Amino acid sequence: MSRGFKNSIPKGWLGCPQNGNSLVADIFMPLKTPLDHKYDSKLHQDDRYHPKTIFTRAERNKKVIGLWIDLTNTDRYYHPYEIEERSCRYVKLKCTGHGRVPPRSDIDKFLRLCKDFTDRDPDQIIAIHCTHGFNRTGFLIVIYLVEILNYDVMTAVKLFANARFVFFY
Repeated sequence: MSRGFKNSIPKGWLGCPQNGNSLVADIFMPLKTPLDHKYDSKLHQDDRYHPKTIFTRAERNKKVIGLWIDLTNTDRYYHPYEIEERSCRYVKLKCTGHGRVPPRSDIDKFLRLCKDFTDRDPDQIIAIHCTHGFNRTGFLIVIYLVEILNYDVMTAVKLFANARFVFFY
């Protein structure tokens, strides 16, 4: 299970909660990266977390995921068609991680993408993930809340922390 090898489970992924218990600002569904069926043999059945699982959870809560943002720097975890076949727009926004802040150009791209989506489809939600669903995911959601929705920083951080159980992983 070492990091960087094809079809290996990401380091720390097993101990990380799958997704939060609520949406952030009724817009964002933060989650850890799902892994497709090629990882099943490496996981106990209770630990499997497929893209389909996320859509099922949203539907159970009467929510429609209309935009899926993948912030990981790899394409190995699942195939975008697993998202797109559900009539959901998939966007790969490779985002700097591992303790580094994303460049302003990536932040601006994220803000525009989410703002355009929420203006166009206000009744749908955005599923967003990095590897563990905390650092890059949390940073960008908090930036959106502060810069677009005019939340103060502490309120934005608390909203994310409440939705995702643990803040930075």
